[in-house]
Amino acid sequence: MNLNRRSFLFSSLLAGNLNINKLDAKQIKPELIKLGKTDLVIPNIGYGSSSTSDEKIVKHAYDRGVRYFDTAESYLRGDAESSIGNVLKAVRHQVVIGTKTKARNYQNKKDYMSALEGSLKRLNTDYIDIYYNHAVNSISRLKNTDWWEFIEKAKLEGKVRYTGISGHGSNLADCLEYCIDRNLVDIILSAFSFAQDPKFLEKLRHTFHFVAINPRLPEVLVKARNKGIGIIAMKTLAGSRLNDMRPYESKQLTYAQAAIKWALNTNYADAAIISMTSNSLIDEITTISDKKYAKNHYFELLKKYYQINHESICPPGCGVCKNVCPSNVEISEVMRSKMYALDYKNPNKALLTYSSINNNALACLSCSGKPCLNSCDYNLDIKNLNVMSHKLLA
Repeated sequence: MNLNRRSFLFSSLLAGNLNINKLDAKQIKPELIKLGKTDLVIPNIGYGSSSTSDEKIVKHAYDRGVRYFDTAESYLRGDAESSIGNVLKAVRHQVVIGTKTKARNYQNKKDYMSALEGSLKRLNTDYIDIYYNHAVNSISRLKNTDWWEFIEKAKLEGKVRYTGISGHGSNLADCLEYCIDRNLVDIILSAFSFAQDPKFLEKLRHTFHFVAINPRLPEVLVKARNKGIGIIAMKTLAGSRLNDMRPYESKQLTYAQAAIKWALNTNYADAAIISMTSNSLIDEITTISDKKYAKNHYFELLKKYYQINHESICPPGCGVCKNVCPSNVEISEVMRSKMYALDYKNPNKALLTYSSINNNALACLSCSGKPCLNSCDYNLDIKNLNVMSHKLLA
C-alpha cells in the first residue's frame, strides 16, 4: 500500500468511522486538524507517552477517539513505544504515530538508521509518520549533515513520512528558527502554554509587576505556521500541578481543559499532546472539543493557577537568564529537573535529567545570588530555587 493510499484511507476512516469498538458517537466529537502542509489529519489532542507504558491506557485513549500517539525511543527505556505498538498494530493505518531519537553530534547515518529500526520494531510497524530529532537545544546538533542525509534516505525507503524537531530547552527558539529558515522540517513539537502567550501575560503584567514580557518563542511559531510547518504543542499545563486547582474547578471546566483549550485557541499551535497517565485524565481531556467555553471563564481559572504557582513556573524556551551566571550554571535545565520532581511527581525522570546537566546548581550553594538577581522576567528567585533543586536531586 503506498503512502498516498494510506493517507486517503486514514482520513476517510477518521472522518467517518470513529465509532470503532461501539463507541457512543455523541460522546466523542474530536476536532480534526491538518498539520501544516502535510497530509496528516488528526484530532487536535494527542496522546503523550513519556510517563506510562500501560497498554490498557493506550487502548482507552484509542477507544476515546485519540488518533495521534507521540512517543520516543528513550521513554521508559523503549517500553512506551512497545505499548503503543502492541495495542495499535491491528489499526496501524487508522492512527498517526510520531517518535523521536536524540541525534547526537558524534553519531552518523548508520547510528540513526539503527535507532529508527529499533523504533519500528518496538512499534510493530514498517513506517513512522513523524520522526523527530528529539530534545534539541543546540544548533550544532542541527548542523550534522548525516542526520539530514539519513532523513532523506529514510523517506525514500518509506520508513519515515515526515520529519520534525522537538524541544523545550533554553535555546528552543533559536533551534526552531534555524530549521524554519532552511526548510528542514515538516512538523515542530514545541513546549507552549498560556504562560508563554503574550496576550495572557499582558493581562497579568500589573498584577505581578512584570516588566513587559515579550517571549520570542511565539514569534518563531508564527513564522513556522506562515511557512506551512505543522505545530504540535506540549507542556501546555505550565508545570502540571493539577491538584492545586481541584478546589477551583467545576464539572463544566477543569484546569487541564482550560489550559489546553487556551493553547489551541492562540493560533500558535495546530494540536496539543498531553501525557495521558490514567483513564480518568483521558476522559477529561477528550471532552474538550465538546464543550463551549466563555473565554473569561477559563482565563480566570488559569489566572488562579498562575497566582498559586507563579513563584516556580519557568516557561520552557525563555532563555533570558542563560548568560547571567559566571559559573555557567544551566539554569533552565535545573528548573526543568525541578519541574519533573515537584510538579510532575516523577523523581526518576528528575534525577536522570539533573544528572545529565554539565553545569548543575552546585555553584549556587556558595554564590551570593547577585549575578542572577532580578534577571528573570518572571521574577523567579533563581538562586533559592536552584539551591533547593540541587539539595533535592544531587
